[in-house]
Amino acid sequence: MNGLKQLVGVGLVALAGVCSAAPEWVLNHGPDAVRAVATQATGGCECGLFRVTATGADTTLTLPMARDDAFAAASHAFFALRYQVVSSIRTAGIFFTTDTLTTLCDKSYSPFPIEPDGAWHDLIVDMRTFAHKQWKGTITSFRLDPANPSAPGDGYAVSRLGFFPTREAAAAFLAQADDRPDYAQELILDGPDCRVLIPANTLADGWRREDFLLHGDSPAGRTESSGQNADGGKGGTKGVTVCCDGEPVPCHVTSRGFAFYVAGKPGRYARAGNVPADQLKPLDDATAQRFGCRPAPTPPGAFSPEPRIRIGGWGIFRDADWNRARVEDFAACGFDLLIASPADSSFGGRLLTACDALGVEVYLDEAVARVAPARAGREYADHPAYAGAYLTDEPGTDAYPRWGRIARNYQAATGKVPFINLLPMYANAAQLKYGAGAAAIEYYDADPDLYRKYCTRYCDEVPTDYICTDIYPLNWTKGARTTYSAYVESINVIATVARERRREFWCCIQTFGWTKDKRTPNAAEFRWQCHSLLAFGCRGILCWVYGAYNDAFPSLTTCSGERTPAWYDARTVFAEVRRLSPVYCRYANLGAFTHNCTAKTPYLKMSGEYRDFATIRRVECPDPLLVGCFKANEGKGTAFSLVNMIELGAGRSTIARVDLGGRAATVYRGGHPESSSPDRDGFHWIPLASGEGVFVTVAGEP
Repeated sequence: MNGLKQLVGVGLVALAGVCSAAPEWVLNHGPDAVRAVATQATGGCECGLFRVTATGADTTLTLPMARDDAFAAASHAFFALRYQVVSSIRTAGIFFTTDTLTTLCDKSYSPFPIEPDGAWHDLIVDMRTFAHKQWKGTITSFRLDPANPSAPGDGYAVSRLGFFPTREAAAAFLAQADDRPDYAQELILDGPDCRVLIPANTLADGWRREDFLLHGDSPAGRTESSGQNADGGKGGTKGVTVCCDGEPVPCHVTSRGFAFYVAGKPGRYARAGNVPADQLKPLDDATAQRFGCRPAPTPPGAFSPEPRIRIGGWGIFRDADWNRARVEDFAACGFDLLIASPADSSFGGRLLTACDALGVEVYLDEAVARVAPARAGREYADHPAYAGAYLTDEPGTDAYPRWGRIARNYQAATGKVPFINLLPMYANAAQLKYGAGAAAIEYYDADPDLYRKYCTRYCDEVPTDYICTDIYPLNWTKGARTTYSAYVESINVIATVARERRREFWCCIQTFGWTKDKRTPNAAEFRWQCHSLLAFGCRGILCWVYGAYNDAFPSLTTCSGERTPAWYDARTVFAEVRRLSPVYCRYANLGAFTHNCTAKTPYLKMSGEYRDFATIRRVECPDPLLVGCFKANEGKGTAFSLVNMIELGAGRSTIARVDLGGRAATVYRGGHPESSSPDRDGFHWIPLASGEGVFVTVAGEP
């Protein structure tokens, strides 16, 4: 995901233009609370007031800015904030981007003192007084750190904030705040092992959270979320429920003990085990939907345990901009796996419920999985769509022991395998050691096997059953389409490690051009990337990213969710891969070799070519090819893949003549089978369009 970190960092951003509306945001009893994006935090609106609780050391708050929201720094120099903080940290700050400083970084960090005593405070800061002197030009985005650093459990409330031409205008804006709670609204509270709905008009001033949250530990053993025992019986069977002062309340308890319930009055709420089924009170459907705790009916075969080529995509699916149609669009493009960054844990259930109905599995970005892995995913335990937690992206080897420990603890508690993505081979030595953020560190290691060792150490220290990276090979060079020079070797190294360590190989492909040097693939280029990976046994093809975060560089969809031409190209290719998947997964990859690799095709060069594939006696083709070699998982069958490796910019087709010793074959083109017989000289003729790849199964003994 190199480079995209910076893109996503300014992804909620505008890049040009000056706003026509004042750059101010009202969260308490205002329209902007639903748009606010908090990271490493849980919470949101409580009785009309915006407040969150920190779950990590870097809690942040971002107010999305569209292109037209950018504003002139010179005319809005005074930052105004009304806040309430409960913490031991006494410093907060903001980061911002401009038309010339285009990434959120320390160059714009603007710290200021806060009073963390839990009372409401007004703050006005002159942005021109900071030593960095970056408050100039056009302001295109900003991020508030309500305390820096944050500490898990600290509380932050933000009433309103904005930028103003004078100190007097800022003070007038703050004076208009309404920070009285609205108890006519229902409230959903998050506890460490529960989520509770408090009906409207239940609360009054002086209410205490502890009077509505669970007390005591989860009962030992399997809990029942439906009022049934494990044998599915009713009547005299017993289960687990939530009681208030000993009386059962409407609830749903997951198989890992996380409780969703309705609290109609203050009292002592606790789980109770071995309760007769006729005393259990399940949640009504409407409440379960608001909680997102009950899976929708799962489509038949949607989550089949059979091996498959996963088609995945990463994207920010947040409560702040929730739109069920966007998830439906994701599935319609051909994705069956989502790596999602929801704004908070309470939103995860709603996202999972929507994805469950569409047959899309989800890795959730859960902050708790990083700090308390045994608690992660408890509320999602019964969702068929819950694949696991997304832990980290592009770590260095120095961090492997930590992530290995977290992954082991997470798997022991959940039975799930978390998602971690590794750096690509073109990362520098400092990044391979310290992580993606270390690009500027001056560190050099001349070891030619550095990347292989990076991948091998991951397999040794982090217990996932796959190994995943991202490779973005499609470049512009002086207006011409060119390919990353070590493309095939970068696949070969990590795929070889995966094969040796018996792990599935996954890879994120290039989905769009996020800089002037990268290009958005067309259908042929999507197809070429997929088949290049399939030649090495790839079982997971991922897109980084789904959706756009910058109007200047749309991805498969724009910032507003409109489909781009790339969406239709990707959908076409993903449908082909999905059709091929059942046949492809019946074979195991042995390695690959090249044909006609020359100095003109540096991107095709690879080490350790597999040359013991007896199925293919000879290949005749004037053009470069990549050949993947496979054996059947059961029996003695074999298969191979052929990929046209002519530089994509040339747009040329070719024909490969392959001698299989007189045996018949089936060529899967676009996932559709075509019978192939040898000519009188014993060759199969296999045409390949620009960027095309095929998968060929061979009849008879090798």
